[in-house]
Amino acid sequence: MMSLIFKEMLMSFVDSMALLMALIFAVSLLQRKGGDALHNTTFMGLLFSFALVMSMSDPIHLPNDAGIFDMRALLVGTATAILGPVVGAMTLVTGVTYRMYIGGAGVAPGILGMCAVFVSGWIWRRFVKDLDIAKIRKSIILGLLLSSQAAAFLLTPPAVTQVLFPSLFPYMLVSSLAGAVLIHSLLTGEFTYISEAQASLIHANTDHLTGLLNRRGLDLAYDQMTQREGRRAGQALLYFDVDRFKTTNDTYGHAVGDDLLKHIVSMISRNLRMDDIFVRLGGDEFVVILPDIDAPEAEKIAERCREVVSAANFDVAGHILPVSISVGAVWMRAPTEVDKMLDAADRALYQAKAKGRNAVVFLSGLRRVDLIHKAA
Repeated sequence: MMSLIFKEMLMSFVDSMALLMALIFAVSLLQRKGGDALHNTTFMGLLFSFALVMSMSDPIHLPNDAGIFDMRALLVGTATAILGPVVGAMTLVTGVTYRMYIGGAGVAPGILGMCAVFVSGWIWRRFVKDLDIAKIRKSIILGLLLSSQAAAFLLTPPAVTQVLFPSLFPYMLVSSLAGAVLIHSLLTGEFTYISEAQASLIHANTDHLTGLLNRRGLDLAYDQMTQREGRRAGQALLYFDVDRFKTTNDTYGHAVGDDLLKHIVSMISRNLRMDDIFVRLGGDEFVVILPDIDAPEAEKIAERCREVVSAANFDVAGHILPVSISVGAVWMRAPTEVDKMLDAADRALYQAKAKGRNAVVFLSGLRRVDLIHKAA
């Protein structure tokens, strides 16, 4: 009888590992795709809940009506430990609900075992996950903690416990260790790869001095912006540079010039909306994309950017350095290729420079609708 049980346990473990491999692959695809964190967490919770139901649907029936055994504890514990308490709680609730639906004498022990591994998974995530120790040691600690599923025997009749515990606990321990090592190694390895890939992508699309997007980042962000659904009042592009920036660099040095650029970026950033796209094209040339905006509001923002820069002088070793920007701005009702908007804004910027700098020239629909707005 016991050899048959162990054979069934081994098959259950193998089947569960195959299911978990598919689950890890699905989680990997979800992470690579990116997206909203809440959406991803919910979807991962649903994935683990589905895997748990699949595992519990074909359990091992223990003798003497002691209940059933499956890999639910491994799923609840690793979901909590590796993916977080929200994913773990969703998996736990699914497991408890399904175990109550199945019924039988093992309901209470089964629920206690799942609750025990949920707490154990949380303890591992809280106190072990970020320790500076080898990954294999973290996996082993997780496996040992997940063997807390044996708490289910506390609610099992003593006569049944005496027969089953000596044989089942070693299996619980081994399956918890093997499963934890496998799942933790694969998931953390995948998450590390994704994190490094995302960091590399961010680095490639970001200006190292200001932290803004660079030209490559502009192209990607603009494409994503134009693909969003929803009402669009129009879009604007502001193209500006710093007046007489070369003179500042030549007089005070490039370090001061870099500080000046960061100073201007900081002031303008505080006057933009959350969804606006701020880009450093290179040197002292910058672009701001204003999505879902009408022409009057876009013009106000362009003028406000000019004003905040000219109103806040820059201190260089006790010497107040007047600073200003010239802005070329264009507004379009319909989505337009970013290069076309850049060309139009560049022409407007040239006009602003020709009129004396510290100015905004605003175009609408690639036609000039307003002349220069010079500072007093």
